[in-house]
Amino acid sequence: MSFPAPEKFKYAKPVEVRWRDLDALNHVNNAVYLTYIEHARSYYLQEAICWDWTKDGIILASATIDFKVALLLTDKPLVHVRCSHLGNKSFTLQYAITTKRNDHTILAATAQTVLVMYNFTAEKALPLTNEIRQKFTAFEGEF
Repeated sequence: MSFPAPEKFKYAKPVEVRWRDLDALNHVNNAVYLTYIEHARSYYLQEAICWDWTKDGIILASATIDFKVALLLTDKPLVHVRCSHLGNKSFTLQYAITTKRNDHTILAATAQTVLVMYNFTAEKALPLTNEIRQKFTAFEGEF
């Protein structure tokens, strides 16, 4: 995965490391990173894209994470989110999870998800609407 630097992302959401997020080695369990990006994704779609959850359904089709540095209980992660691609029925979001330690920003992980527009009643994928494309473009710029 090729990612821009975290400071190039236009949206970021802080997440709190909870005691329950830790594993036996006292760092954030790998599976919890999915929860962190899910949390940031929902806020990104709501706040940056003005997603209409009452009419636009999505399903997660793919998720990949590259771990760089373990997160600790004392960390204050920031999940950066950006849309990197708009397809016919799907869009791709990229994430950079950072934290500050000793006044330095550290990249803890990068991730990517593919989300598919979905009609839950008809149980089928739908094309991205022009309205949704315009919302992403208005926030992110041209693709």
